[in-house]
Parts: sequence; structure tokens; C-alpha cells
Amino acid sequence: MSARYYPSFRIKENRSTKGQDFILNGNAYSGPYYTTFSGQNFSGPNPIIGPNELLTPITDYSNTALGLSSIQESSALKQQLIKATKISSTNSKPLVSYFPNPIQSDYNLGYINRYFAKQINNKGYITEISPAQYTEIKNGNPGYDTSMLQTVSIAWKLIGPLNSIRISQYDIRAGIIDTNKRLVEAANPNFFGLIEFIGGNYSKFAKPTA
Repeated sequence: MSARYYPSFRIKENRSTKGQDFILNGNAYSGPYYTTFSGQNFSGPNPIIGPNELLTPITDYSNTALGLSSIQESSALKQQLIKATKISSTNSKPLVSYFPNPIQSDYNLGYINRYFAKQINNKGYITEISPAQYTEIKNGNPGYDTSMLQTVSIAWKLIGPLNSIRISQYDIRAGIIDTNKRLVEAANPNFFGLIEFIGGNYSKFAKPTA
């Protein structure tokens, strides 16, 4: 199917289903999908990549005569739905909230790495996690459903002037607040909700210097 065009703010891209949500051509659909502002769902991570096949929610499909007949007569489809339900209900390691505690060596370095994670299908809920948990997720630890998790790391500035200072026409000393704000805003489009999670506290853990 040809590419579709939607303004980026009117679609939710890079979503994923394990087969418990949609029907495509009479079969449970698993894989990437995106949702439009009107509530329709299409196959593929986004309209550009596609293939842009319209997905029917399983609940809507099951309530039609065709859906009821297909589910009753097709043991294969029933098995697909049962398997998908089992997969979706499998417990995985939870995200554990972590509060960084910079030490003197971090201040000597000038920054720490902060790590954040969230479930792809729950864009509004972000957890700050430990370096160890971030590494486990990035390395594909079998305890995590990595297909449903999104992570990001930020090099968080700790020292320097609180706000940027112009030393001369061509020499600007980057401030803690300006630097951290810029990094968070740069990460936010691909990790939606990070700006709200930080809540404007761009000087957190800072030890300002002149």
C-alpha cells in the first residue's frame, strides 16, 4: 500500500503488539503498528515505512458475524489468540525507580549519566532507573520484554556556571541549566514525556561554580 501522510503530532508511531490486539486478513496480527488521530490502526512502524494495512481491533472483529464465525470455525485463530494472551500476560522484571547520588569523582568529571525507561504503550509514565538496570535492558536480558521498553540516557551536567556566561564575542561558557535543558529537549521527541518528567529542575545535583 502507498505511503500515507499525517502531521507527526497527529499519529502515534512505533507501537507494538504481540497478537492480542488486532486482526488482519482473518489472522491475529503481531508486529509494529501506528495509530492515527482518528483512532485507526495500521501495520508498520509509521506511514512512511508501512505497509499501512488497516488493522481491526479484536474486540470489534469478534462482535461481527464474520468474526464470530471465523473464531468458532478456526482452531488456528483460537490458538493464536490464546498464545498471544499468554505472551502478553507473562511477567517480566519491573522497572525499579532509582535516585542518583553523585559522588566527588562525578563532580570531578563534571557530569553523570542519567537513565530513563518506559513502556512503549504507556508514553506518559517514565521511570528513572539505575545504570545496572539500563545495561540489562540494553543487553537484552531475558528477564525483560525489550520489544515493549524504550530507554534513553542523558549526560547530566553537574558543575560550571548555573546559567551560560558570555566571556567574549566567541567564548560562551555553557551553563548547567541551559545545557541540561538543551539535552532533555533534544531527547524528548523520541522519548515523549521526558520534559514533563524532569519538571524544569535542570539544576538538580548541581554544584555551581563561578
